[in-house]
Amino acid sequence: MREEPFSCTLCGRCCMGSGRYIAVLKQTGPREYRCRETITRREFTARVEDRHLSLFARPSVQWTHPAACPFLRQDGVTYLCTIRASRPPFCREYRCVRMRVEKGAAAVGELRGKTGLKTKDAALLALWEGRIAHLDLQDREGRAEAARILEGAGYDPVWYVEAEDLTGTAPPS
Repeated sequence: MREEPFSCTLCGRCCMGSGRYIAVLKQTGPREYRCRETITRREFTARVEDRHLSLFARPSVQWTHPAACPFLRQDGVTYLCTIRASRPPFCREYRCVRMRVEKGAAAVGELRGKTGLKTKDAALLALWEGRIAHLDLQDREGRAEAARILEGAGYDPVWYVEAEDLTGTAPPS
């Protein structure tokens, strides 16, 4: 099974709606906030990273995008998570694109979110809906089975993972 590190473009689209899922309960320190995931009701402490303190002091992206994460800040043309090291599990697990599917040298599909395949390839879509969509793609065994099915049909799946998942070390900050 082929895996490559996911490379974020810092476009901020993933965080523009995540404010619906993070409720800031109270400020507990100069750069710490007690928060709750609205889906799981699990609480966590968000810590604004030292390197982002001046950025965090700027107006929130929520002024122009009300559903955005309260910890997202714009920096020029990019968007940054000011709590990356202490972000909640649903943020850690999120990938805007989890996998791309290639045929020959061309990309013919992308797995968006957890199960949504975006493709114009009718045969790939039928294969996905008939044999893959029901698999647990959060699980390595499920991804391996999906890869076997796709490879057997002549496709080359490339799964995106965090750099530390490939190397065992965190990416440089």
